[in-house]
Amino acid sequence: MAIPATTADLQAYVDKFLSRLGFDDIVTTLGLEAHAADGETISLRMALREPISQANGMFSAAALFGAADITGTFLAMAAYADSGQFPLAVQSNQNFMSNSKSEYAVATARILRGGGSVAVAEVAVADAEGKQLMHSTFTYVIKERTFGK
Repeated sequence: MAIPATTADLQAYVDKFLSRLGFDDIVTTLGLEAHAADGETISLRMALREPISQANGMFSAAALFGAADITGTFLAMAAYADSGQFPLAVQSNQNFMSNSKSEYAVATARILRGGGSVAVAEVAVADAEGKQLMHSTFTYVIKERTFGK
């Protein structure tokens, strides 16, 4: 499998994965949807809604982390898990730089290093105006895994 090159390809990839699960997972909870893809990077958008916001109306740190991890996971899966494997995060580093009450946030992932059974992704999360909210890196082990309950 190649990294999706268009937003439509990315949304189809996400939808296919979710349909294989057979239940709503964190992607659904966060309301993530395809935002952009160019064959090297992918971006998922997350609308600011009450269930994922802090008491002050900004994005919760957990929601920003979730958007970053899931975007990195989908990128690693598309790039390296062409036989049904699943990227399992074994290390992550987060830097929360700011927050926002913007309409949505966008997590954009790119591969820093990968191959064989490991992938390292860098993910930046910005608000709708482009203000950087978070920077993160994830190391994923690509493992055989059965999806579902």
